[in-house]
Amino acid sequence: MNYTNYKQKIVEHRSFTLVSWPVPGLVQNPSKIGGRPEVNKLLDAFWDGTCHWVKLTDEEFLVRMKDNRACAARGEPVYVPRKRRNRAPLKQR
Repeated sequence: MNYTNYKQKIVEHRSFTLVSWPVPGLVQNPSKIGGRPEVNKLLDAFWDGTCHWVKLTDEEFLVRMKDNRACAARGEPVYVPRKRRNRAPLKQR
């Protein structure tokens, strides 16, 4: 999953959002949320249904897009460009 661009690639592109993210902070890669207790808290929330995916309505989707663009205009990192691949030629054997 693209955690770095969650708002763009998941919310705006697919019209889905995570509800009740149980860990403090933004939605991010589970390997970066802290230690084992935080990962277990996240896993438990998915298993018991506390944290789950929801399809946005058209109205919710438009509000999210508007909010994301406003955040980006204020300089918040909503649309983070991907790292460029190194296109160095491979050594021939």
